[in-house]
Amino acid sequence: MNTRYGGLASRLVADAVDVLILAVLVAGTGWFLDQWARLVLAIDVAHCPPADQWWRVRAHLCRLLPWTGPLAVIVYPVVYRVGFWTLTGWTPGMRLMGLRLIRSNGRRVGLPTALLRMLAAIVTALTFGVGYLLVLVSPRRQALHDRLAGTVMLQTRAARPPTP
Repeated sequence: MNTRYGGLASRLVADAVDVLILAVLVAGTGWFLDQWARLVLAIDVAHCPPADQWWRVRAHLCRLLPWTGPLAVIVYPVVYRVGFWTLTGWTPGMRLMGLRLIRSNGRRVGLPTALLRMLAAIVTALTFGVGYLLVLVSPRRQALHDRLAGTVMLQTRAARPPTP
């Protein structure tokens, strides 16, 4: 069997698709919570009532609502990626590009491996993407976060036959 590993271009396109999906999810959550707060709870975040007693739920919610956006920006990517890697082996962007994530030994990615890879991917991102350049020189096309987590990215689409 001839194993093909995912390259840099397909990974970057898959990441771009996933970032677009996450942006829509975060923006949609912010819009939904804003509408829900205004229409259902009659909360105006710009004018929160005092939350001096514990039973003033609307006042406490009013103070918490501005934090939902930044919290979603942090939590959604982790849950999205770790969830998809663990359950299916690919995110929607990876699926679109024909990529599948597995462990280096060929087994499925479990929760501990997915969490380690996510943490390592954050480290890779903080290096301004330099960790991705390892894909160009690694025989198994592993980025820094793949090496740290013990994963590989497989190209699952069959190569197209040459056209005459």
